[in-house]
Amino acid sequence: MKWISTWSPHLLVIGILSACSTAPQSSNTEVKASSTAVLKAQMPPEVASTPVPSASEPAAPPPPPAASVPKSESQNCVGFGPNVKMPYFVAKPSVMLINFLKTCTTAAGEPGFTKGSSWTAMGFPCTLGRGRIDKRGSDNTPSLVHFVLQTSCPMEPATAEEAEKVVRQRLRMPDDSRLIAYYPFSVQYWEFVQFPEKDTGPSPTLYSAPGISQGWQKFANKNEPIRVKLYGRENAWERGKELFEVEALLQPDGRSFFKLQIVQAKAMNSDEKTAALGRCDEIKPKPNCAEIFND
Repeated sequence: MKWISTWSPHLLVIGILSACSTAPQSSNTEVKASSTAVLKAQMPPEVASTPVPSASEPAAPPPPPAASVPKSESQNCVGFGPNVKMPYFVAKPSVMLINFLKTCTTAAGEPGFTKGSSWTAMGFPCTLGRGRIDKRGSDNTPSLVHFVLQTSCPMEPATAEEAEKVVRQRLRMPDDSRLIAYYPFSVQYWEFVQFPEKDTGPSPTLYSAPGISQGWQKFANKNEPIRVKLYGRENAWERGKELFEVEALLQPDGRSFFKLQIVQAKAMNSDEKTAALGRCDEIKPKPNCAEIFND
């Protein structure tokens, strides 16, 4: 064997490996161990300390990157409170809190709204009185009586400022959460509770024999209210998804006017919509009830 006089650690490794190749080999394990030890000696300490997997074992996958945890917003979340669910009906005077623009979940897992979030509300026409009554026929025994529930009919609360005050007193909302829109309820379908009349549109109308002889006569002569159910949505630029059922009383407000008194109001679930749609479809001639009750 010819030796090179110039010493180099790399050449030393080659020389040792060449010598080992000519010498009898006791086992492959000894050669691999020797060569690995020499190579480690020439590596930087931080590299040499890294475990080297054997040929029979697959290399371990690299650890996954640490997940970035977003900053929690629960500290800025105000809970709605017990037994409060949106939309929320506030009675006397009657206001429906529709929802907050920014909703969230508190640290305790309760639904709520983000601090400073604005909100919208809905009022009910004719709750301040002066609802117009249109009759056909004689004044005492008319053949038809319309209770006109136009969205322009005065509401109570009458202004957005008054409505905001009512809701704040009930729910104790922070000062930085303000009412930005106050819409009237728009009636799309109605039913009398004690009489068979029902139809689409904004004006509950009595025309049956019991409706006139019992309902109207007691209303006009004895100041007795007439029970009615109203179905509709908020009268906004963009129609809301919620369909509301309102139980109310038509109260006399003089001989030619009425006042709407809200008993309760709620957003309808799918089963309630289906049931009301079935009753609406019984009307002859059949109106387009699906347009009202389908989302």
